Amino acid sequence: MPGPLFQLLVRKTGSAEAALAAISDVSFRLGYASPAPADEQFAALALCTRGLDIERVSKVLSWKDFETLCSGVLRARGYEVRQNVLLRRPRAQVDIFAISDGISLAVDCKHWARPAGYSGLAKQVEAQKARAKRLRESLDRIGPIAVVVLVLVETRARFVDGGAIVPVFALADFLDNVETFRSELDLV
Repeated sequence: MPGPLFQLLVRKTGSAEAALAAISDVSFRLGYASPAPADEQFAALALCTRGLDIERVSKVLSWKDFETLCSGVLRARGYEVRQNVLLRRPRAQVDIFAISDGISLAVDCKHWARPAGYSGLAKQVEAQKARAKRLRESLDRIGPIAVVVLVLVETRARFVDGGAIVPVFALADFLDNVETFRSELDLV
């Protein structure tokens, strides 16, 4: 049974076929090789591209759905993905750890309805850097790790204190060009 966001997308586009086409367009923009299923994560993003208020959409899309969507994009781009990596003493969690032969990514998914300011993003980056450093120390044979704060909504900042601030729609492009951003990133 289609969820409320998919049904809203059907009403907004005029038909189920048009809604599926909108989801297909979003999935290709995010880097999927084949069309995504008609699920709530992709329906939410398709609605946002059609001008629906992001706050309204994000109230329906759970933070867990957002993390699952982001993990799927990373997998589609060839990363080995581990979700919800728990660290002990003190207890902490990395939402997504994406491993590659080049730069691995410690991703903090922020399902915020409004863009954060610079100081708020700086706090998130610093906390994620500390978690990434602990993660690196606990693993063998892992290359450099970059900190990424993945956001649902567009922000002005692209890099804050050595961490990448990436809106979900820019994720595929960021992943394709991550090596070119190496000088902007504080790798741990």
